[in-house]
Amino acid sequence: MANLFNYENHIRLTGGMLLLAWAAANGVWWAVVPAVMLVYTGGTRFCPIFHALGINRGRARDDYHLSLLPKHNPEPVYLFNREGELVFRNRAAKDILPRLSSIENLHQGSDITEFNRLENENDMIGFKEGDKHYLLNFQPIEGSNLIAAYGFDVTQLIRANEEIINTQKELIARMGEIGETRSRETGNHVKRVAEYSYQLARLSGLPDDEAELLKMASPMHDIGKVAIPDRVLLKPGKLDAEEWEIMKTHASIGHDLLHHSKRPILKAAAIVAGQHHEKWDGSGYPAALAGEDIHIYGRITALADVFDALGSERVYKKAWPLEQILDLMNEQSGKHFDPDLVQLFQQNLPVFMSIRDEFTDDVRAEAS
Repeated sequence: MANLFNYENHIRLTGGMLLLAWAAANGVWWAVVPAVMLVYTGGTRFCPIFHALGINRGRARDDYHLSLLPKHNPEPVYLFNREGELVFRNRAAKDILPRLSSIENLHQGSDITEFNRLENENDMIGFKEGDKHYLLNFQPIEGSNLIAAYGFDVTQLIRANEEIINTQKELIARMGEIGETRSRETGNHVKRVAEYSYQLARLSGLPDDEAELLKMASPMHDIGKVAIPDRVLLKPGKLDAEEWEIMKTHASIGHDLLHHSKRPILKAAAIVAGQHHEKWDGSGYPAALAGEDIHIYGRITALADVFDALGSERVYKKAWPLEQILDLMNEQSGKHFDPDLVQLFQQNLPVFMSIRDEFTDDVRAEAS
């Protein structure tokens, strides 16, 4: 008997008025007392008898909490106190997180004292429950020590965003393969460069999201080669000075092709395409950048690209022995390559060798 029903106050008020009118019309004066009590308890929502029995106490508490919230919001709503404890949730909130009891459940044990900063600004927490993704928007309630959290199911948005990212990744990988195929490289070359770049980015201290971004962007490093004439790109012998100048334009072409995009992946790909032939000592192209003026994405991809190109066998060349490649990297440390990256690469050589072993090329297939 904790709660009766939603309209009991209205029924008591209406019933009391009808009973009072009937008592006055028929002279049944003993009925006036219960009629007045019904009118009083219905109008004030307070009944001494109900109060003594504990009836509707939970309803009154929930009505108070609901009065603090926007009545038009049908989304899940939670109320927390300043200690992060759950004090109220509506029915929709119970459906999505039935076991939630405090903010700690969402922070997974993190310090919740930062909760007090919500007095000055809104905050959001994204979390996953089963295969669903939710977002809670926290807003302090003025005049109380409570903080409201409005919940939103963003599962479809997350999945749509993942689909867009996966589509971008696949398109970029395919475009990168097109650029390499024109210059008689294999699709596995761009896969290896992507994996080398990812691992080297993580080793160099870049956050995981940036390392992943570089992994997605690095296959586009030679996309500018699609604009290089076949007579230059596919020439079997050494390029003359004029042809070499034409070949070098592929870096700036790739950058110009991509840098207008506002998409993070394509912006990163523009950096990689434009700077992967820059050298640490400033002797590279197209802008003769030096040292840390070269973006870390360009420095990482430069090392990954050269390592793979030298160590890969093609129908037109033999692969260099590993020792010879490492000697060249040491020789070019501080000249062509960022010396810190060279050191990290060689200190973690087994990681990169395992990538090379995983994505091997079939040279016979290239020749056919």
